[in-house]
Amino acid sequence: MYLILLVVGAGFIILSLIIGEVFEVHGVGLSFLTPTVIALTLAVTGGVGLILTPQMGSYLAFPISLAAGLIAGFLLHRFVILPLHRQQHTSAYDKQTLIGTTARVVLGIPQGGYGKIKYNATGSYVTGPAKSEDGNIIPKDTDVVITYFKNNAYYVRQKYETTEIRDVKLNTN
Repeated sequence: MYLILLVVGAGFIILSLIIGEVFEVHGVGLSFLTPTVIALTLAVTGGVGLILTPQMGSYLAFPISLAAGLIAGFLLHRFVILPLHRQQHTSAYDKQTLIGTTARVVLGIPQGGYGKIKYNATGSYVTGPAKSEDGNIIPKDTDVVITYFKNNAYYVRQKYETTEIRDVKLNTN
């Protein structure tokens, strides 16, 4: 029995590494019951059971091996799968939220054509194709503002610095 658990669990782990996320279940209420966690639980239960049965007998080895498998599955879920899942969602962003973001032209945008911009998103620099909103030329190293995103391209306009005029009260005594 333990040998079967070990072979099935290990085989499924190897298969899921080769095929990737085909077996992953998303949107299930029991998020900890992923195929990878189940496979690891089976493999550890089988492996520990194979080791302990000759020394302790099946009645004592079974609860210990089952506990070891469940603990291994929990640890995998808690310290590997959940952090990776959270990281995946924090690094992704909606390009529409970038409207108003300042970027730098790294490949000049020709009249009516495409160039390339670079901007900071979620702590790292991202580049992408860009087109001038009004169709005019925008030279390299120009600061621009992203106005919208359409057809996998950023539409930008040149950023002009505005001079702030402040009231200054002169002290005339």
